[in-house]
Amino acid sequence: MNYDRLSATIYAQNKAVGWWDDPCRCLFECLQLVSTEVAEATEAERKDLMDDHLPDRKGGEVELADALIRVLDLGGRKEWAYLPQTKTKNEYAKWSVGRRHLAVNQAVVHLSYSMHSPYASAAYSVLLDRIDAVAESFGYDLLGAMEEKLRYNQQRADHKRDARAKEGGKKF
Repeated sequence: MNYDRLSATIYAQNKAVGWWDDPCRCLFECLQLVSTEVAEATEAERKDLMDDHLPDRKGGEVELADALIRVLDLGGRKEWAYLPQTKTKNEYAKWSVGRRHLAVNQAVVHLSYSMHSPYASAAYSVLLDRIDAVAESFGYDLLGAMEEKLRYNQQRADHKRDARAKEGGKKF
């Protein structure tokens, strides 16, 4: 995956539809939403659910794709560069679902501490790699699920500016 190109594209798309209209948008909220997607992936795995929006895909696969979309969007906003890591054998498949997902959240927390430092791109890269490795450990097609979800999101009413501005709309 070309993470730098994907992050620039996703950020540009999200900016165009208003997700970044507030120049003071809280970046910690953005990271918390990544953790929310990971929690939803855990729940989907726990209940062996298919996704509500992409019914031909496992819920955990789509939720990890959502986490990746959110991380790439933030990376595009902050103009972080992906720093390729040395790929090691994926040991995550031996771990429980909870441990795999907590490993992603650990990387989210690490990025939160590094976000305003010179090490932000490195922490961002670790988080991207962690999401990818966990998805791989489940045998998921992360890129395919992400591309499908991005297309789906472009059609969603709740992703439009006017819908978000209404009472109970998605604010962030």
